[in-house]
Amino acid sequence: DDYQLVRPGGAFYAFPEVPAGVNCNEFVTRAIENELLIIPGSIFSQHTTHFRISYAAPQATLERGVEILKRLAREFGSR
Repeated sequence: DDYQLVRPGGAFYAFPEVPAGVNCNEFVTRAIENELLIIPGSIFSQHTTHFRISYAAPQATLERGVEILKRLAREFGSR
């Protein structure tokens, strides 16, 4: 519920939208500070509204990543 996401069409990565009004580069920096490696969407296009995340990882790693993303959504949503 925290992120807009189009279901990937067979790839092992997705491009969720960052919380409204947030620049993807700032969001990615905070994620990396929380030990979650994601890539700014601006690497792949001119848009700064999305980030790339891979889900080719063990279940426990994915669950930890989801918890970090939830925490970041709350953090950026409270600004």
